[in-house]
Amino acid sequence: MIHRLKVIRFIVLLSFGGSALSMMPDASAQTEVSAGSSLRKQLFDLARPQIEREAKQTVRFQGSLKQLEGWAFFIGTIVKPDGTVIPVGPAESGDTAILWVLRNGRWSVVEAVTGFTDVIYLDWATKHQAPAALFGS
Repeated sequence: MIHRLKVIRFIVLLSFGGSALSMMPDASAQTEVSAGSSLRKQLFDLARPQIEREAKQTVRFQGSLKQLEGWAFFIGTIVKPDGTVIPVGPAESGDTAILWVLRNGRWSVVEAVTGFTDVIYLDWATKHQAPAALFGS
């Protein structure tokens, strides 16, 4: 009976031309770290001192924080408590990108940049040997 079910499943997959396989989750797909989670707080607390030094004030992070294979990546802006973007640097931009890695059970900031206007993290996958899928590549 079990063997017959495997054969039927195989035939169904073939009849869909493999499209059923594309509905399966991708093992290399990043996942969003949800707002309010302890991981999100922990990661931002690690990056906060550097970013606040550059912004010269207390910041909040607004944007997307993704996690994949022991790496985490944030792309977004730094804002005041009222949601106003904090302009930083010569570009007067609040754009912020942060990369963390999990090693030996501990997260650490690999790179954190704020106040840019270009896609500053474009080479981070290669530069830091991070999974390209984390950056949407």
